[in-house]
Formats: sequence, structure tokens, C-alpha cells
Amino acid sequence: MILIGAVALAFIVLGVVVVFNGVLYTETLSSANTGQSASSAEATELEVRQGIGCLIAEYEGNQTANDELLNESGVITSSSVESNLADEIENYSTLYRNATAHSQPTAVHVEINDEDDLIDKITVDADEVDIENVTVTVSFDSNDQSYDRTIAISSEGCPS
Repeated sequence: MILIGAVALAFIVLGVVVVFNGVLYTETLSSANTGQSASSAEATELEVRQGIGCLIAEYEGNQTANDELLNESGVITSSSVESNLADEIENYSTLYRNATAHSQPTAVHVEINDEDDLIDKITVDADEVDIENVTVTVSFDSNDQSYDRTIAISSEGCPS
């Protein structure tokens, strides 16, 4: 009778140890850093690179049909391209932040780099616009990661 009680008690203790060990293992796996924040930051940078690359691509080439860029004389100037492109990048930043606010716990802000003079990167020759790399600063803020990154973007960044 004592032997049966001892064996039963041993199985109960063994069962409790196995269950407790399984709970600890599961908790360790669920609280481990899975690296999703890094992939989220990389995805954000890729989306910004592609989005602004497509904005740049829209302003390159023959712009004679783009009334927003023509001045009173009907001529396209670097300053009008620069002004419109800067406004488009600012609008893109706001729209991107609003679009991603509900899907990920991050705040993203994109702005043209202050040290980079955008107008010097725009060439207008006979209504053909050419834009060199536009340098922007991407600010990424999440609950576990925060950084500012300066990247150069060209129209080749557009996946079209």
C-alpha cells in the first residue's frame, strides 16, 4: 500500500514538473525578440524609396503637358519643379503616416534633407526635366526601435 502511494506520488510530481517546464518553455518562446521590428523598418524604408522614386519619375521627362509646372510665360522652371516636388513629398509623408498608423505601431516621417539643396538637383532643358538623387531623411519610431536615416532616392527606385 505504501509502495503504491509512493509510485502515485512520484507520477504526480513528475507530471507537475513536466507541465511547469512546458509553461516556462512556451513563455520563453513567446517573449523572445523575433526580429519583426527590423523587418518592419526595412519594409518601411523600401516603401518610402519606391513611393518617392515614383514621385520623382512623374516629374522627369517631357513636362509640356503639365500645367502645374508652367509659369506665366509657358516655360518650365527648376523652381516650379522643385516647389511642386517638395509639396508632393510632404503630402506623401502625411499620407504614408496616416495609411500605416492603423496597421503597425510605428510613426514614420519623411522630409527632404535640409543640407541637400533640391533645386541644384533639377535640370530643365527644352521642357525635359531631369532630377538627380533626392536626399530624404526617414524618421522611424516604434515602441522598441527609433532611428533617423538619410537615403538618396532616384526615379530608378520606382518599381514600374
